[in-house]
Amino acid sequence: MQRLTIIALLLLAALLVVQAAFSLQWAPTHDAAPLLYEAFLMRDGAIPYKDFFDFQMPGSFIAYYLLGISSNFGPVRLRIIDLAILAGILAVTYLAMRRFGKTAAFAASILFGLKYLQGGPSLALQREYLILPFIALSIWIGVTGSLTFRKRLILGLLYGLAATLKPHAALGLVPFLLFDMADLRERREFSLPSLVKQIILPTAIGFAIPISLVILWLAITYSLFSFLDIALNYWGLYSQINGELTVTSSAQRMAYLLNQVWRLGGSGLWLIPAAFGIYLHRNRQAYLLASLALIFAVYPALTGQFFPYHYIPFIYTIILVASLALNVEGRTSNVTTFDLRPSTISLIAFLLVTFATIRPSPTFLRQLEGKPIATSTDRAEQMAEYLEKNLEPGDKVQPLDWTGGSLLAMLKSRAPIATSYVFDFYFYHHVSNPYIQSLRADFMNQLQASEPRFIIEVTAIDKPWVSGEDTTRDFPELRMFLAENYSVTMEKEDYIIYERR
Repeated sequence: MQRLTIIALLLLAALLVVQAAFSLQWAPTHDAAPLLYEAFLMRDGAIPYKDFFDFQMPGSFIAYYLLGISSNFGPVRLRIIDLAILAGILAVTYLAMRRFGKTAAFAASILFGLKYLQGGPSLALQREYLILPFIALSIWIGVTGSLTFRKRLILGLLYGLAATLKPHAALGLVPFLLFDMADLRERREFSLPSLVKQIILPTAIGFAIPISLVILWLAITYSLFSFLDIALNYWGLYSQINGELTVTSSAQRMAYLLNQVWRLGGSGLWLIPAAFGIYLHRNRQAYLLASLALIFAVYPALTGQFFPYHYIPFIYTIILVASLALNVEGRTSNVTTFDLRPSTISLIAFLLVTFATIRPSPTFLRQLEGKPIATSTDRAEQMAEYLEKNLEPGDKVQPLDWTGGSLLAMLKSRAPIATSYVFDFYFYHHVSNPYIQSLRADFMNQLQASEPRFIIEVTAIDKPWVSGEDTTRDFPELRMFLAENYSVTMEKEDYIIYERR
């Protein structure tokens, strides 16, 4: 069985390498394209919240700005950077998991790499993926025995950095604190002063460093009040939108959360080998990994939307726990024949779940068949080609889109935006709310003042419209402005380009 496991893992490693090579052809899609365009605006001096409207955390803009300038916004360079980040995550994962055996460490690294690439371009460079280096490093530190002042400081720093991208990522710090307190109690040093001095203080200092730096950056750039305005007025509205992009009431939302949270994003099968892995080890390190997986299983419920990328931290940590089922070093090294001891059953369970859940990316399969990779990417290529041919110095472009390809086209053609509104979906939910009405009015004022030469409207069936109570697809003031000032210069099945008369 051990030999069969090694052969299977080597074949999966080869599949990972091949898929990684093919992924160099992927272009940014979904959330990555808008965030990269905003990073392009930042490169030209724009400040988030103050110069363009978005509700993401400050760390997201910083991360994508670094990705953008390091790649010069080139898709191939971005893919190389993405794969370099993945390689770093897998290397740290191997080092962290090596204490459980080299086979388990190798399996954890390879399987997560495959699961990440399995998501295709839409999963690439998502913010939940960008917090994984911090989570992987924290595990490497946390499973190495007792924590010191320095290690606690670093753990706080890592989760403080993660929180600047996604605030609820800070929950990953909780298991480390609880296990650290348990160790303190076992050493009979548990008291309130020692708890504060040895654990809380260094962790809090580390956590506060990146948070303070981000606040300082917002203050220096005069965007702190704009950020707070968005946080106080828009975050609450957005949190009422569920994973089907439907506005729900409090009662409906609770029912939706309870219905979705147990599904675990379709990754629940990993619980089977994970249970075997915990049973075979039954030590502090295994319980710590299991606690992290539990935290990140709940993580998507805090967003209330359960998008596939919200499960990236859970998939990562549950694969680590499941890899403990490969407890072949030491206990089963002398096994040469098949038997029904727990370690053998756990290994079989691990292999069965692996082959049931790990499969090539649909995008990779389309590439092998010579088919287009993504509809929105093809759409973006057409838009970019048009803009590159027709844009003149001083011309501005306004997208009426979210993730439909227009922002990728504007990034490719380096087209300046006409208003501070990068997306248009804000204007179509909670339309009776005074804050949304003020956004609509401000958008129209800016649009009339800037008079962009081109307006690109994505009309594709995959455009993410918000539905439910107090939503609409109408914007009469915008339609009147277009009718009075613009002509259709290009109309396709899934997008329209308007040109100013």
